Amino acid sequence: MSTVMKKLIIYINTLAALLIVLVQQAQGQIIQFSQFYAAPLFLAPSYAGECFGSRISLNYRNQWPEVGTFNTYALAYDQNLHKINSGVGLMVLRDEAGEGSLSLTTIDICYSWWTHINREWIVRPGIGFKYNQRSVDFEKLIFGDMIDELGVVAHNTSEQPPLAKKPYLDIQVSGIAYSDKYWGGISVDHLLRPKASLYDDDSYHENIKVSLIGGAKIYVGRPTTSRGRQSREDLQNVTFTLLYDFTTQADNLSLGTYWHKDPFTLGVWVRGIPVAVRAESYSNLDAIAVMLGYKIFNLHIGYSYDFTIGHLLSSTGGSHELSVQYEFQPKAKSKKRHSVIACPKL
Repeated sequence: MSTVMKKLIIYINTLAALLIVLVQQAQGQIIQFSQFYAAPLFLAPSYAGECFGSRISLNYRNQWPEVGTFNTYALAYDQNLHKINSGVGLMVLRDEAGEGSLSLTTIDICYSWWTHINREWIVRPGIGFKYNQRSVDFEKLIFGDMIDELGVVAHNTSEQPPLAKKPYLDIQVSGIAYSDKYWGGISVDHLLRPKASLYDDDSYHENIKVSLIGGAKIYVGRPTTSRGRQSREDLQNVTFTLLYDFTTQADNLSLGTYWHKDPFTLGVWVRGIPVAVRAESYSNLDAIAVMLGYKIFNLHIGYSYDFTIGHLLSSTGGSHELSVQYEFQPKAKSKKRHSVIACPKL
């Protein structure tokens, strides 16, 4: 690898570090899973207890492996409390960026409640209480003033060391309205706008993030009613989805479609905003993602790959994502099974 390329990689990793540690000009990046329905509590607290019984969800995302270390992990459990039209959930998420162990750890306790607004539609508000902790291993960071003319790390940095850890509390609220085939909703995160700077000052507050969620499912065929041998959710179907995230500093749109025929699910979606006005250094389209899912009894497994679009096409290595969900079905059939949202599992 040439000296110039080594310098470029070092500077890219340093920039990623500065976005989180120094937070002087830029604001925090939007964490997002491509398989956003496979991370239901991360998507919106309204999804807590959306399953028939209880559910365990595991998610892993490896973004841009050719550039550096950018990994996101999430583990969640949620439970349907059908007797009181409610659901509860707990999620632990960790996001790691750069070689300096720049990380965000989140513990999220979620609650949702649902009720009919008419014979066809249900509304489901939710709330999440979050404990967050940002941290960094400053000794692992490489800054520009540490590199000599040969591209070798030979000097000490003049950068001021930040705090090793920064804890703070936050709140997320959401609301989803849905029928047997359609759904739409909104989620608002970082309502407390907490101080998140590792320098323990007012230089950075979390920006409020608004997410718009929507979709439609088209079923092919009819459910088998005899002894419940085939439920409607197992029928062949095509689903169209939309997710739009935005803050005062950034926005992101995902449009996609899923095809499901038990036990397989195939998905493809585009991330980006084609009609948006961007600076010359930014692409309107971020990535095209493809996904393959497989269902084994109550276990859903999904793998997706993001093909990066634009000037970074050949230099990032794309993004890999794996999701695993397992649903524990109740022994007695609930009379409120229709409370489940028609969105895909992956």
